[in-house]
Amino acid sequence: MDLYLPVLYGSVREGRRSFALAEHVARRLQSHPGVTTRLFDARALPFGNLVRREWEMEPIPPEVASFVAEMGRADGFLLVTPEYNYGYPGSLKNLLDHLYEEWNRKPFALVTAGGISGGLRCADQLRQVIAGLGAVVIPRHVPVAHVEEVFGPEGFRGDPTHFDGRLDGLFGELAWYARALSEARRAVPIPPA
Repeated sequence: MDLYLPVLYGSVREGRRSFALAEHVARRLQSHPGVTTRLFDARALPFGNLVRREWEMEPIPPEVASFVAEMGRADGFLLVTPEYNYGYPGSLKNLLDHLYEEWNRKPFALVTAGGISGGLRCADQLRQVIAGLGAVVIPRHVPVAHVEEVFGPEGFRGDPTHFDGRLDGLFGELAWYARALSEARRAVPIPPA
């Protein structure tokens, strides 16, 4: 059975320089055997500022219910996000905070974009947030320094062979964690909080 590993893109700003990176990641992941994916763009999702979490909404809007169901059936997640001022976008935190059980006990992989560090500070902060969701961030991470020089509106600039090799390693590790945690969730009851 194929793994379902959605890609979540975390920025809603105009002129998002790392959206082409998210599209590239989703296309590359979709080409892997045994994996299905879909790119979810925070800008297109039905979440504004957090007022009520999805389980507190009455009635729950159909587009929210659809997103919750998609995340619930996922085996793991791949976050693609730029770094803003040493952190991650508020829109990404808002998106993550709307759900809980759907993220719980599942693996996350990170692809971050930024200046010279490629979003390393953003990744460090996301590791803490994702742990707070009861989920796991896999050890491997793909930072993309100077994303606007690496990706343009047309996609990757130059030969993507080395970069795609890094992504393939990330995907392989995410798939391993997704299978291992999926088996564990089926075999061992999650302890009560």
